[in-house]
Parts: sequence; C-alpha cells; structure tokens
Amino acid sequence: MDSDLFAKLFGYFSIGCWIVVFTPQLYENYTRKNTDGVSIQFLSFWILGDILNLFGIILENLLFTMLLLALYYLFADCLLMGQVVYYRTVYPQRHIEEVVVNDYGAGGSDLVLPHPRRRSSSCTSSSSSSSSSNASSHINGLSHHNEYINEHTSLLPTKINSKSQTSSTTIHQQSSRTRTIVRLFFASSIVSWTGLMIASALFFFGPGQHKVDMSQWHLIPQLLGWGSAILYCVSRIPQIMQNFRNESVEGLSLPMFVFSVVGNVTYCVSIVLESTDPTYLFINLPWLIGSGGTLFFDFTIFFQFYMYRQRTDLNIKTTV
Repeated sequence: MDSDLFAKLFGYFSIGCWIVVFTPQLYENYTRKNTDGVSIQFLSFWILGDILNLFGIILENLLFTMLLLALYYLFADCLLMGQVVYYRTVYPQRHIEEVVVNDYGAGGSDLVLPHPRRRSSSCTSSSSSSSSSNASSHINGLSHHNEYINEHTSLLPTKINSKSQTSSTTIHQQSSRTRTIVRLFFASSIVSWTGLMIASALFFFGPGQHKVDMSQWHLIPQLLGWGSAILYCVSRIPQIMQNFRNESVEGLSLPMFVFSVVGNVTYCVSIVLESTDPTYLFINLPWLIGSGGTLFFDFTIFFQFYMYRQRTDLNIKTTV
C-alpha cells in the first residue's frame, strides 16, 4: 500500500472524528439545558478560523478531504453556536413563561389575595384580657426556655468548628496549589507552541535545508491559512481562562476535546503522508500549524479536567 492511500485513509478517519466531535458537547448542553461551561469567545474564534480555513483551501486547491473537513467544521461550529445562543437567550425566557403558565394558569389572571375577616368590637374587647394574660405567660415560659438553652449550649464540643476551619484551610491550600500548577502547564503549552513555530522556520529556511519553490506560494490563500491557524490556536485560550477563573470544567465535554485531538493528529498525518517535498509541506504549513499547534492547548484543557475533578473529589472527602 502506497503513502497516497494511507494519506486518504488518515484523512477520512480524521473526517470521521470531526463528524462526531461536537456530538458529546451538544448532548451535554441538551441534558443540562445550559451552556455556561462553553466559552462563547472560544466558539467565535473557532468559527472565524473555519471561515478563513475554507477560503484558503479553495484558493490553494488543497486536498479534497481537507475541503470536506473545512465545510463540516463550519457547519458543526454554527450548530453548536446556535445551541449556545438558544440556551442563553431563548430557552430561559420560554422556561419562565412555562412556569408562569403552569403556576397561575394560561388565562393570565392576577392573583387574588384573601382579605382578613373583620372581627367585631365585642369579640375584640372580650378577647383582649385573655390574650394579654396568655402573652405574658408565653413570654415567661420562653425566657425560661432560653436560659435552659444557654446553659447547655456551652457544653457542646468545639470539634465541629475546628473541623470546619481545618477543611476550609485545606480547600484553600488545594485551590492555590491547583491554580499554580495550571498556570505552569499553560505557560509550558505556550512555550511549546513557540518552539514549534521556531522549529518549522528552521526546517524550511535553516542552513543546509532544501530550497522552497516560492513560485508555488500564493499570498492570499497563505494569509487566509495563517489567519485560520492563529485563530484556531488562540481560540482555546478563552476556554482555558474561563476554566481557570471558575476553577471548574463543569458543562464542558471531555470527549469533544478527545475527538478534536485525534482528528487533528490524523489530519496532520494525512498531509505529511501525501508528500514530504519541502515546497508541498511549506504550502501546507498553515494547516499543519493550525491543527498541530492546537494540541498543546488541548492538552492544557485535558490537564484542567484532571486537576479540577481531582480537587472536587478532595473537597467532597474533606467536607464529609
């Protein structure tokens, strides 16, 4: 089997991953009826990247599988964005209306509060003396009851307060430690992405490397490709920062990022297997960076899933 066939197989496998990539997140949003876990800036950058990616692939006349992926990227992103907008704007209003209708009826009639029955003056005067005596006896009994409580509450053990203070301190220390580790991991992702860019430049333009035929390099498609690559990589940062601020990945689907990583890896492999000619690789470099560069930031999100869920389990054990 030649490399061209393998390139197509990996390309179609990548398409398969991207076909189902948003399904877990769509299902997560549907079951929760909430999309607060997804950063809208993350999706916005992703959609803009898909638009530039599509036009760049068309103008550069790249692989057919790349064109299919670009079209599906845009469709799936718009579908997820539509769900986010629906659950943040339309659904809350409809839910409130349904609650109002269920509680007060579809007719929209106003609530009528019952008026207190007016008591006659004779009843009032006859009951005033008895009510005053009952009130005084009730106050005396209440004061004795309070004295009894004050005497016995001092005997309660103070272990409950000390335990709650200890658990609160432990949770705070764990939170600070988690935030520090996530910061370091995120910084390492940025450094790794920068290293990838430098290594790519050295590979094509370093000493002793093969010359790239720049006559096959087209300015506008390449600018679109590089624009999409930068947007793809930057898109993860708002999601990472939102997770960091909330110290939670609740509402975010882990399988979505798993499929994204597998799809991006197979996508890059399909391009490399097609040809290793320096000119061909240089023309496809924006799409290689756009897919491969996001892996570093996706791994940061994986790490957030691990750290925040581990910390949540520790908090539960501490507070029990």
